[in-house]
Amino acid sequence: MSALGEDVRDAVLAVLPGLQEEKLLSLLNKLASIGVESKSDLQLVKEEDLPDHITPIQCRRLLNAWNVEDQTRCVKVTPLDSTQIVFDTTMKDFPSSNYSSSCTPSVSSTDSSSTTVDLSVWPENFEVPWNRMPSAIKTAIALGKRPTAKDRREMIRIVVDEMRLTELNPSKSQCLIVAKKIVKQYSQSFADVLVDGTRIGTGYGSLLTQLKTRVEHVNRGCLLSRRRTQKKTSNSSGEDIAPGPADQYGCVRWQPECPQEESEESLQEKQKEMKDLYSTEGPAGVERGHLTQLMNATYYLQRKSINACPSPSIADLKNDWPYLFTPKELYNHFKSLTNITILEKLEKSMEEKGKMILQFFRQMPAGTNTDEMQRILMKYDDSGASCLIPCVVLLLLSHFKEKPEALFLQTDMSATAADVEKSSTLPDSPRLIVLGEILTATQWMLSIEGQVVMNPHPNFMAGFAALFSTFYNFNLVYQHEASCTLEFVQRCFVGINPSTGTKTVKKSGKSSEKRNNTVNPHVSTLLRRLMDFEWLCMQVDLCLSKSGGRRLLKVDYPGSE
Repeated sequence: MSALGEDVRDAVLAVLPGLQEEKLLSLLNKLASIGVESKSDLQLVKEEDLPDHITPIQCRRLLNAWNVEDQTRCVKVTPLDSTQIVFDTTMKDFPSSNYSSSCTPSVSSTDSSSTTVDLSVWPENFEVPWNRMPSAIKTAIALGKRPTAKDRREMIRIVVDEMRLTELNPSKSQCLIVAKKIVKQYSQSFADVLVDGTRIGTGYGSLLTQLKTRVEHVNRGCLLSRRRTQKKTSNSSGEDIAPGPADQYGCVRWQPECPQEESEESLQEKQKEMKDLYSTEGPAGVERGHLTQLMNATYYLQRKSINACPSPSIADLKNDWPYLFTPKELYNHFKSLTNITILEKLEKSMEEKGKMILQFFRQMPAGTNTDEMQRILMKYDDSGASCLIPCVVLLLLSHFKEKPEALFLQTDMSATAADVEKSSTLPDSPRLIVLGEILTATQWMLSIEGQVVMNPHPNFMAGFAALFSTFYNFNLVYQHEASCTLEFVQRCFVGINPSTGTKTVKKSGKSSEKRNNTVNPHVSTLLRRLMDFEWLCMQVDLCLSKSGGRRLLKVDYPGSE
């Protein structure tokens, strides 16, 4: 090999001392093929010029090192790990900001042992620069209060800038470790916890979203910080996929064991008894005193039927378990499945949080409140509606840019189930069929898989509770068109807040493409703004009480990022 070739080879090994000989030769051949003739030409190499078998981290390490022009001089290489490089201590003016994403220089001396930094664990060792935070942040964490949205954004900028001194483009998993560390240290100021103590997801989802969003913002258009991802191959076979995390998500008794005092034969006898009762008395038989006892006793068999693979159709389930499609037993099944009394929980949450959410949207400044939201609020005020939940749900749908038809279908007040099925093509995903105007309706029906499964019932709140229960009772994922609103209701109103998993699939609807995020970023952002709004309102009320009614505190609306 020529002296020139040795020079380029040494430049590669200086950065990647552990690179295999086969990969090294392939890399050198690739560099020669694109016209590299000397070591100085390496500064012109781009990431796409490097061979595919070189990992993204190795690519960025090489490019960052080659772009430092004559300011580094490698005098010693530590062969222990490809992420460790030791530089001469005589480099007093080494520009660390230009070498941030590849490897952290370790100080070495010819007479002392070298100290190295393992970049694979830097997030665990990351120290948040609290001393550089704005005074408002320092005051908030000292008093255990939530900082304002503006101060929090400034904190995010400082934290991300500090992270990028080590890694130009921190991954989501790395941001997660940092977010978790911040929330653990100052949970009262940064945790995703509502005023009533409800924890949202992991408690640090909104902080994680802000950190990663800031990282992506500062790295936009930067080729050196780009991450390569492997293409995923989807499962195109038509085989039935076994129930997964989305089915068990948030459930406490998804598939219990058969009761010891019963057998499957005895439970099937009870099932037959209920079917006979339904054939003679219809839905009215649900008021029989022993019906609920029979339903509770056969809960194991109900779950076995629902969880079967392949999944049974709703029509088959309705034929086998007719009383499971009455509001009373639908709620009871949800209670057994999640340990939540759905109707009572929604009523209580709407009383406590619904009014605050309504106030939040009413006080949005001009330009952030959409025309659709204004129409909903005006209709609600003019109609004198007593039920708050349809207004709140419509506002949430509008905020997330989801259409009302994704959850509600309006029909004539005198329509029957047969009329609805004949006059329109019902979607497969659950819909609440409202008889009349949504804000003032007192009658509703429920449809699943293109058929009406519950005939007209009164009370909109009861109807929405039935609609939400179906997603859990029958292992249904949220329809993409209303996934944000349903997840918000699940977390904020119902109180189901698993730290992992989801009931939402990607737009394609394929089971193999279920996302692994904890909290939907849009839901997380709105929840954080509501938490900020709640805290600010509390401060205003406190100041008003101390001042005898005089307004001493100006409320800054926690608007968009």
